[in-house]
Amino acid sequence: MSWSGTVTCSHCYNRGHNKRKCPTLTESILRDYKDHMAAAADALERNGEVAVGYTQNAERYRMRYMKRTKIDPATGEKVKNKTAKAERMKNVTCGYCQQTGHTRRVCEAVKADYQIYLVETRQLRENVLAKVRESGIGAGSMVAFRAHGYNSAGEWGTHMDLNYVKEYRWDTCDSHSVSLPVMYVSHKNLHRMSDPYHVQTINFNALVEKMQEDSAAPAASLAGSVEPPEGWVDGGRSLKEVFPTKGSKYDRQRQYNYAWPNDERKEIIRSLGLEENYRME
Repeated sequence: MSWSGTVTCSHCYNRGHNKRKCPTLTESILRDYKDHMAAAADALERNGEVAVGYTQNAERYRMRYMKRTKIDPATGEKVKNKTAKAERMKNVTCGYCQQTGHTRRVCEAVKADYQIYLVETRQLRENVLAKVRESGIGAGSMVAFRAHGYNSAGEWGTHMDLNYVKEYRWDTCDSHSVSLPVMYVSHKNLHRMSDPYHVQTINFNALVEKMQEDSAAPAASLAGSVEPPEGWVDGGRSLKEVFPTKGSKYDRQRQYNYAWPNDERKEIIRSLGLEENYRME
């Protein structure tokens, strides 16, 4: 809007209307539609593939014209808002499943994939929790394994080190990230446990392997808690965290192993009655 209070169109630069209402732009869109339709008809006799391109471009101009005027240039008849929207949706491509006719917000594929994720996460977490309980290693346990660094005598090398298990990162373990991180602190740094610099991380399976690979290593002290937060087994991350809407198009698109599930995932799909959303050949 100019200093005088009059609207100036950003397309034709005339006053009194904006770009949305610009008659020059509307006429230009209609002309482009007719030109592409004529080019498609002409190309159809010579090269069918070229005609397809003209037709697709003409359809885009048709949608733009209908959105601006609520008139279908193909028929010259007025269309309802609902009809115009339905026509536009035919050319919309879902950012998740890459199919046309809908957006990600109403995509049935992403909703089905999230159900699969929750089932697989529950199965994984049940197995992980059973292993943690069997090991007896909980928050507050003391565990010993060989590590590279300085020992208590100040000697550099690989030494047996005694460590305090500070906590499990339960929230990060799901069917998309199967490892369970264990946060621990060397016994030499127990007084610095609140300092993140001295807190280290190891995968639970790697921790168990390290403790088992040396027969001279003492057993873990069975102290502390081996229980996850309440509801952890049946939980999981939110849909947008599991299937992000931000990032590159490859981050936002459906993963191949969901569109083409393996036999194990197919069993889950059948149990949930979601076959129509997957390639089950």
